[in-house]
Amino acid sequence: MAKLEHSTLNERVYRRIRDSVTSGAVPPSTRLDEQSLATEMGVSRTPVREAIGKLTKEGLVEYRPYQGNFVRAFNARQVNDLYEVRKALELLAVRLAVPRLTPDDLAALGAILDDVQEARERGDMATYSAADRCFHAAVAIASGNETLVESLDRLGLQIQLVRTAANHDPAVVNRTAHQRPGILAAMEAGDAERAAALMAEHIEGVRRAVIAHLAGADDDDSGATCATGAIGAIEKATTGGGNA
Repeated sequence: MAKLEHSTLNERVYRRIRDSVTSGAVPPSTRLDEQSLATEMGVSRTPVREAIGKLTKEGLVEYRPYQGNFVRAFNARQVNDLYEVRKALELLAVRLAVPRLTPDDLAALGAILDDVQEARERGDMATYSAADRCFHAAVAIASGNETLVESLDRLGLQIQLVRTAANHDPAVVNRTAHQRPGILAAMEAGDAERAAALMAEHIEGVRRAVIAHLAGADDDDSGATCATGAIGAIEKATTGGGNA
């Protein structure tokens, strides 16, 4: 039982730090100080160190020699690489999913888009982002290809990290809100190529928005900060105040 409790603690620490990073509550280039995070969470440094190590393997944290661990800051080339792979995988998911979709699958996708729209109208960007990810994940699952689902899931964490700013851009939110129903309508019509083309347009628009944000952020960059007091942001993110 003690081992189970220890495992649960490690997972809880990992999720809290991960959610804070992917929500943008702790911004890119912020240093993650093990001792500060451990103190704020009331745990030893061991689960914090393990969590940071796991996040490094997932591409969300980077280790800088003689400096420490930092929330990863993606450059434009890396963002383009991410979205190039994401687009290829998501279009494959759409093409595989459309012939397999049942009425129940389509109803579930429609319900998810209702959640997206309701969250958008409330200005609840945490729920909006979570529902958006559910939509894409549901399409991937409907493809029936487990390798594809796993690949998109791994890529998804990095996508969350780079697109947080775009999720708070009203122009991007409004544009993508009008694109998703079109994707679903094409899927309902059984038109895989039309659905794939609309998905490509959807993903490309977000890519351009992320690149534009990076260009603006470079102009305003004031250097790295330290995640002192970051646990408050982590708790806010995990209770709906950030991008889940």
